[in-house]
Amino acid sequence: MKKICYIFFAIAIAFTACKKGDLVESTPYTKINVGDPAYSFLRFINVTPGSPNINFYLNDVRITGAYNALSGETGFGYNTIFPNLSGQYLPITLGTNKIDAKIVSSATVDKSLNVLSTNINTNGGRYYTLFTTGSYNTTDKKIPSSYLLEEVKPVLDTTKVFVRMVNLYTGAPTNIDLVQKATGQVIISNIAFNAASGFVEIPLPGQANIYQFNNAGTTTPISTTNLTATLTKGQAYTFILRGIAGSTTTPFGISYYTSFY
Repeated sequence: MKKICYIFFAIAIAFTACKKGDLVESTPYTKINVGDPAYSFLRFINVTPGSPNINFYLNDVRITGAYNALSGETGFGYNTIFPNLSGQYLPITLGTNKIDAKIVSSATVDKSLNVLSTNINTNGGRYYTLFTTGSYNTTDKKIPSSYLLEEVKPVLDTTKVFVRMVNLYTGAPTNIDLVQKATGQVIISNIAFNAASGFVEIPLPGQANIYQFNNAGTTTPISTTNLTATLTKGQAYTFILRGIAGSTTTPFGISYYTSFY
């Protein structure tokens, strides 16, 4: 049976009296090229405030996390990503797949509890990010929602910067605009919760890269927190809005990542 290598393990083997060839690896593995149309490619970002440490399961098989001899199963809390290296994705079978998120088995409370279950549909050769969204419900012990975003690679230009915005800010009173603070120009407008814009070009990218997030259609910021970022021409970025409106524990915040592989 062919296998896809999701995680590489270093294994120390004690060599005892064995016959020649006893320890030879004979399992055939599949080499997967970038954009291989036989697979879809997936990564996960936990943007659920209050989320316990979780791991993700694909069709009932755990595909994230590791095991620590001292602390047990490790997982992913709020504002974490897997795979955690830039540009990395997991190859998965294309089509419909069941995704579950379970609290790590090493947790003190609710160990191995399933807190999210959803189905995703993906196409061959395409790249996707699955976000957990909404605030963790401590009564129902559920992550209330998720959002699957296709990582569409824009036609890049080495003289321009492209951005898009994903609104995962729970409880915002309105939709949200992205504004270039230096000029007041609206770059992206009217993005609802659990939705994303397409890529747009940032005007005058040589200016100080300070971005403000306003209540849609107004000049009123949703928070005093702005994004100050040095963005490189010839690349595309995704801005993620997160947190809970009115919360001091997980207030409004912004993360971003380069959006092509």
